[in-house]
Amino acid sequence: MPPGLELPSGWIDCPPMGHRITPLMVVPVPLGHRFSRVLSDEEHFSPVKLMEQLHAKGVEVGLLIDLTNTWRYYERDEIDALGVEHLKVCTPGNPFVPEPEAVNTFVWELMSYYHRANARWAVLHCTHGFNRTGSSGCQHLVRSMSVERALRIFAEHRPPGIYKEDYIRELYKYNHEPLPSGFQAPKLPAWKPEEPDSPKADHILDSALVHGIEHEVPAAQLRFPGGQPVSLDRANLGKLREKRYWVTWKADGTRYMLLLCKWGVYLIDRSFNVRRVQMRFPVQLVGKDGQLQAHHMTLLDGEMLVDEDIAAGTQTRRFLAYDLIALHGKSLSNLPSKERWARMEEKVMRPRRKERDGIRDPKIPYPVRYDYGSELFSVRRKEFWPLSRMSTLLDQFIPSLPHEADGLIFQGYDEEYVAGTDFNLLKWKFAHLNSVDFRLRSTAAGARVVFDEGMDVTRLENCIVECSWDGEEGVWRYMRVRSDKDTPNAYHVYEKVMQSIHDNITEEDLQEEIKIYFAGHRAADESPFL
Repeated sequence: MPPGLELPSGWIDCPPMGHRITPLMVVPVPLGHRFSRVLSDEEHFSPVKLMEQLHAKGVEVGLLIDLTNTWRYYERDEIDALGVEHLKVCTPGNPFVPEPEAVNTFVWELMSYYHRANARWAVLHCTHGFNRTGSSGCQHLVRSMSVERALRIFAEHRPPGIYKEDYIRELYKYNHEPLPSGFQAPKLPAWKPEEPDSPKADHILDSALVHGIEHEVPAAQLRFPGGQPVSLDRANLGKLREKRYWVTWKADGTRYMLLLCKWGVYLIDRSFNVRRVQMRFPVQLVGKDGQLQAHHMTLLDGEMLVDEDIAAGTQTRRFLAYDLIALHGKSLSNLPSKERWARMEEKVMRPRRKERDGIRDPKIPYPVRYDYGSELFSVRRKEFWPLSRMSTLLDQFIPSLPHEADGLIFQGYDEEYVAGTDFNLLKWKFAHLNSVDFRLRSTAAGARVVFDEGMDVTRLENCIVECSWDGEEGVWRYMRVRSDKDTPNAYHVYEKVMQSIHDNITEEDLQEEIKIYFAGHRAADESPFL
């Protein structure tokens, strides 16, 4: 065989084309014109022949997705000459299952293509069009159905389906579904030569919390749309008596938005890094066919916390959602916060909780077996209280929390959601935890920062660091690196924090403002924030 023209093992006898998986067609890798030197016209399944056969089936193709981990099978310009888009997602084969980053890229690009393609089909291939292709194709299908059903559909459209046991096991594991009882490894197709045993690839899907996707727009050009509170000082303290406010604790977590799409769930941080997490957010309970109607373009605002059980020695991640910005692509930012908060419970949290409980109830024959407990973090809605409960919140609730809290947030009951600085959203921090995020530069003049003895400060050069104010010494004390941020606080934020520190609003000051408010308002304000 001439160098560079080696055929993939079993390729000639491999079935050339599967049936349609609307609107996706699965094929083995087509071999470019160079391979005509070693293949007869009948044997040579080329890019041109691929398009001719699809056209004969009445299929109009706009995108060819290549999952092979090499460029040796055909030239890119052969695809361009056919007037078809080409997407290369390098995906190593045996002994590895497709890595999450590659799968996420494939699904994201495929769904983006469907959105703009006007009913044109996509064609997907790896080397033979069964294992890497099947695993990635099933990961696309499983966004709206169970793994078992996705595997069955793929096998019906590309017989005999995925034939490598590791790939099937990892599909169930990654999507938090139990392997069916009595599961048997599939048989190797007759056309496929035996391969030596390969090491298991379980570690691939266990190594990280979340898996990133590429930005079409550089992250540096994107602006995090989350609302930002302002520090409570003497100038704005009177707002608490002017309008109806509710209070909640200020958790010391990491800010994220959670985007729920029909093709996946995504975490978006302050730096606009976007990462997919394997989670399930049903709109309603599924029917007998197990078809999932998932949220699409629903956006939650919240923060990631780590709850610590000191007695048990365990830590648990939790996403605490405190606002619903969009529901199924429709902005809710102009609605009062009380309505956004209520819709979060009704439309997002309750269906998810109801399905979870239904799956766990052995008396209910629920058609989907999904393990919510295997998700990498839990999700709950944050509670808000009337101002009259502030003392209970400070004296009883906050000390009992399994995570850090550094103060209070005052949320206007009838306020719209404001992206960026929201002057009606107020934060009050415990005096010793008033802090500013600085960019640390050893050569720059500015605020004095004191570090713990023995710290290697040189490793923090140019990092964003959070520092609290030490009023007795008149210095800022280093608290931690803010790895979730790529910019420091703006100067006006620094000024606002310093004004808050100077004003030194105490709990007694807050209570006095609350008394003035309730003296002129009805007792209805005592009702829960629902």
